[in-house]
Amino acid sequence: MTDSDSDSEGTSLDANPGGESLQTTVQALEARLDALSTQVSGLREELHDEREQRAELEDELEARDERIDELEAEVAQLDARTDILEVVENADKMSGEQRAVTLVQHLHRAAKARERRDEPPAATVDRDEAEEALHYPNIDRTTIYRDMERAARLIDSDALQYTNGELRLDLDAGSVPRKYTADREGENL
Repeated sequence: MTDSDSDSEGTSLDANPGGESLQTTVQALEARLDALSTQVSGLREELHDEREQRAELEDELEARDERIDELEAEVAQLDARTDILEVVENADKMSGEQRAVTLVQHLHRAAKARERRDEPPAATVDRDEAEEALHYPNIDRTTIYRDMERAARLIDSDALQYTNGELRLDLDAGSVPRKYTADREGENL
């Protein structure tokens, strides 16, 4: 093989119609690759936009959840105030059992409030606090002690105990029957 033979081979490849077909195929593939690259870039931008929109929606949802929690807490407060107003209006007319139930409801609300704050769900009242919870009815102080004892007897469980002049409700130790709580529509306050 001589130099002239190799020159003629190179020239013959360039003149080969199959070489043009290969070059056309490569150009077509490059064009297709550019089109796909542009399409991928567009999809990436669209994905980024969708992710931003999703983050905004999640933030909005979180804000709404917080608002719902605030409104639920406000409703619970209003329910408690309504109960208190009823107690104040009827404090002097209440029977011993009604006063005992009122004390249980007061303790239950306080224990549930502590539970919502991620604290142990328990509450305690002494005679002065019991009298305050009953809105200072015109009754003898020994009657308050009897009402506290009666409240402990109403709830036959380890949840409510009367010892040393204090009435203690511990929801970790047991539960309070719904008829003795200030529940509204089946939900605890």
